[in-house]
Amino acid sequence: MAEPADRLIHPELAALLGDRYTEDRFERSFYRRDLASVPPFLGSLVGRTLPAAVARPRTTEEVSAIVRYAHQHRLPVTPRAAATTAYWNAVPMRNGLVVDLNGMRGLVSLDEERLVATVLPGTRWEELGRALERRGYALLSYPTSAPSATVGGWISMEGHGIGSLKFGGVAGQVVRLEVVLADGEIGNVPGTSRVSGTSASGTLPVTRFAAAEGTLGIITRVELIVRRRPGAMGHHLLVFPHMTALQGAAVALAAAAPRPFYAHFVAPAYTEFLRRAGFEPNASGPLLALTYDGEPGEVAAGAENVRREVGRWGGDALPAAVATREWEERFLALRLKRAGPSVLAAESWLPLEEIAGYEADVSALGRQQGLPTATYGTVVAPGLATVMSLYPCDETRVISYLLALSLTKKLYDVSFRHAGRPYGTGVWNTPYLSRSFSGTEAAARRGHKAEMDPLNILNPGKSYAPPPLLRPPLFKTGMEILAGVRRAGRGAL
Repeated sequence: MAEPADRLIHPELAALLGDRYTEDRFERSFYRRDLASVPPFLGSLVGRTLPAAVARPRTTEEVSAIVRYAHQHRLPVTPRAAATTAYWNAVPMRNGLVVDLNGMRGLVSLDEERLVATVLPGTRWEELGRALERRGYALLSYPTSAPSATVGGWISMEGHGIGSLKFGGVAGQVVRLEVVLADGEIGNVPGTSRVSGTSASGTLPVTRFAAAEGTLGIITRVELIVRRRPGAMGHHLLVFPHMTALQGAAVALAAAAPRPFYAHFVAPAYTEFLRRAGFEPNASGPLLALTYDGEPGEVAAGAENVRREVGRWGGDALPAAVATREWEERFLALRLKRAGPSVLAAESWLPLEEIAGYEADVSALGRQQGLPTATYGTVVAPGLATVMSLYPCDETRVISYLLALSLTKKLYDVSFRHAGRPYGTGVWNTPYLSRSFSGTEAAARRGHKAEMDPLNILNPGKSYAPPPLLRPPLFKTGMEILAGVRRAGRGAL
């Protein structure tokens, strides 16, 4: 509960929100991190991560009032819901105010004629999927972290995951966004979907908001295309002799009609990680999991495509029950963290035809650095995948942790060599901005931010420029030194 008004920094916000506003240090401390395992001292070198206050609105009007107040007082605002990334997208960098959107949750309405769901931003994707399923409908796509990831958060990222191979990224499924802008005004941004048939006029399109990570506006309501629940599903789990064969099959199947709804792959080292974490993998070797859904004929045609590519690339199809179990465990990729204490990672966009070469280089890097690596990924478009490479760490052993950090930079170097780039920016991927975006695109991004948020109120310190400690010349030199020390002292730290 808020303290007496005469002791508060922002009594106006306390009056607006009551006990949904706090300046209590203990409560504020929970907002200093996301999924990233970062020693506190390192976080303090990068930014001022303890917010001055936390506001928990329940309506668009409350969000608007909060942001208008922040704009008037030049108070930094960090929007946050589940904070399921590891990039610090939702961690304050300049103290200020955290706007916790978890109270804005639920399916508001379902237009069954237009196949459009209206949903609040703090709704978990799995929660939304279940609500739709009970009424005979289904999502077009959702993140691999659907049990915890929120609708607003995933849209604010780059929004590709399960279902994207068949239906595209989430930005193309948005009919309309309701967004609170940097001055507190409430804007409605039309999407480019077949339902809306328009693009935004006089403001940025949905596609720009959908990758802005909360730096251009706070999403408060989403109109999203849904579909009728598919009549049939078919699951396949394939094992291949090597990653090159898996890559060949994945490229062919992702481009063939019908497209899979889901295509997920793991490299052999991933299954070894699972064993160390106490789990029994479904099989060893490079694995490709596929799911087709739709009408029975479409699912049967997908199965025929699978049989063809399995024979062509020397793979084997595992039993149907095993494939079904793999589908049911599709949200559990990070369970290998149980081998802990924790993991560090690099997540990249990669051309699908590069995944075998990328995985080989990552494995070689891990051997060089004396750290095991595990790689898996999701095919999100014909010719394109999002790929995660992880390695173990322990943030409580500060020296060892700092030396291990250099491997993340090395992993991104491998990604760039294979025509990839980081997935998401936040804070920790800002050192790679000049390698991720062309000069024209980077200038356009900065220009949009300057135009729409000239006071730099919304989620400052993210996406557009690195903090001093992460500026490329210093960052590159520091990471190379850490990598060299780690190689030289491998096994002693």
